[in-house]
Amino acid sequence: MVIIGTKYCGHDSALCALDTQKKSIFAMSTERVTRIKHDNMDITPILEKYQFHNVDYVAHSYSDFEDKGHDGELREKMTYNKDIEKSIRSIIQPKFIKDLSISRKEKNRLIFKALFTNFSAVKSYYTAKYKRALVKETPKTNKLAFTRYIKDNFSKHNINPKEVFFYDHHLCHAIPSYYLSSFNGKKAIALTLDGQGDGYFSKMFLFTNGKEYKLIGKSTADFLGKDDWFLSIGRLYNYFTKAMDLRPNSDEGKVEALAAFGKADKVLLAQLKGITKIDKSSLSIKYDKEKIIPFYTLDWLKDQRNKIGDENFCAVIQTYLEDTVVEYLNVTYSQYPVQNLCLSGGVAANIIMSLNIYERTNFKNIYVMPAMGDDGLAIGSAILTALDLGENLDWLKNHIMPFFGDEYSRKQVKLALDSFDNIIVEDLESNWPEEAAKSVAEGKICSLFHGKMEFGPRALGNRSIIGNPMMEDTRQRINSTVKRRPSYQPFCPSILEEERERLFKQSFPHKHMAIAFRMKEDHIKNLPCAVHVDGTARPQFVEEQDNPNYYRYLKELKNITGYGVSLNTSFNLHGRTIVRTPNDAVVDFIDCNIDELFIEGYRVTRK
Repeated sequence: MVIIGTKYCGHDSALCALDTQKKSIFAMSTERVTRIKHDNMDITPILEKYQFHNVDYVAHSYSDFEDKGHDGELREKMTYNKDIEKSIRSIIQPKFIKDLSISRKEKNRLIFKALFTNFSAVKSYYTAKYKRALVKETPKTNKLAFTRYIKDNFSKHNINPKEVFFYDHHLCHAIPSYYLSSFNGKKAIALTLDGQGDGYFSKMFLFTNGKEYKLIGKSTADFLGKDDWFLSIGRLYNYFTKAMDLRPNSDEGKVEALAAFGKADKVLLAQLKGITKIDKSSLSIKYDKEKIIPFYTLDWLKDQRNKIGDENFCAVIQTYLEDTVVEYLNVTYSQYPVQNLCLSGGVAANIIMSLNIYERTNFKNIYVMPAMGDDGLAIGSAILTALDLGENLDWLKNHIMPFFGDEYSRKQVKLALDSFDNIIVEDLESNWPEEAAKSVAEGKICSLFHGKMEFGPRALGNRSIIGNPMMEDTRQRINSTVKRRPSYQPFCPSILEEERERLFKQSFPHKHMAIAFRMKEDHIKNLPCAVHVDGTARPQFVEEQDNPNYYRYLKELKNITGYGVSLNTSFNLHGRTIVRTPNDAVVDFIDCNIDELFIEGYRVTRK
């Protein structure tokens, strides 16, 4: 059976093809195809690039057709919004997210120009706007419209599913966080945390074995009647991000990084905690609706930022998040003393929050879903469909690494390389991991492109930029001349699993760069670029079976430098998405000032 699960449209839209007969997973986010970061387009770009055969069912990871939660994901008007967006994309032809940030005047100019060069797109644009204006939404018409919209779009690509299913947003987060974890088949708690979805920002599930689960807690994302004002831990963090003049739903990691340089202002932190309550009877996080309003008011938040300083301002929301989630989980554990914890949802990308959970709760076995954000919902909706149809999914626990994307043959790579006349290509064949280690040990900044692409926000050795963490200037060079991002943002290390206990005070064999641990003082001075200012590192612990070639690279680094440790960041320029194709790899290699590119056994340098 072939099932396509989706986060069909909206922030971080994605597709997952689950083949229960071949026991395989293919997963791709729209942003990797369009290179528009956190793309909210529907999954049409993926359907245009990839062939899917014999698809039996399709699923989407929302179910609130009444729009009780006011998040608007399943309104009939949304289908026309996507058609409008497709028409505009056809007219603008954006390459990266910055190309979408144009003024209304410029957009109108391009639409007028397209009357003579792309009339069909202009016609589609105004037709969709006209039809949207006529819509009178009800739960029934919303479901009919969305089902029809999905089926019609799939049909254009010769995919005709028997049925389209819709599932609860938070359950689609929780399900893959359990079924892809090592706790699959055992008791575990699954906690979801995000901005909002289907009317909630958090749900708590108890999994008792591989087949049974129940909802034990939930926190509503109550709509406050204005824009994106929702009572939510995720939305509060969004607003602090906005107040820092950063991009919400994208730059929260910058707030988290900057928080390590400051100390939370006691007055503002106390004010925020004072309007938050953990309800023990219902296992929910609740807020005082009247007193929380200032925290959604940007002018007021920016005044607080100016009073206490950027670092301390960021530390307020970071400390609040850590303390609130730790308290919530301690209350949960007192009622459900299960040591296995699965985390998912966009807020689960916060690595220092996860570290606090590890250090300050009784949950010592923690799995963070690698695709913790909304792209991971595609996997969740596919798994839920398979479970509902009685499919055996015991094999899912074997998919330890999220290498669910596509891969390219050496022949395909060579064909792409031959299309560039400003590079030098050397064929290293199977010796490339050792050669990459030698280059990195010498201080070169390199990039890797091999095997299947990672699914989720973290590069795990297959689409990575790598550097020597022992050299003081490596972080500065990558930040300023390669990634071109703020200097306070840390980089993460890939580390041999056999080095873990040597380097860290307390840790467990985590493989996905989704939680931080504290490095021992003796090694911080030797690995200055692998550790943040607070002494933490967000590691990927690597074993041979996880990624044989990347393991060889780290082993050779240890032979040369004494440490099996490499800096590892995603292979892309800041503001772009992780490279998907060999052509993407060469373009970003040239644009990013990287010294060498290792791509399927070829070493690429500039002429």
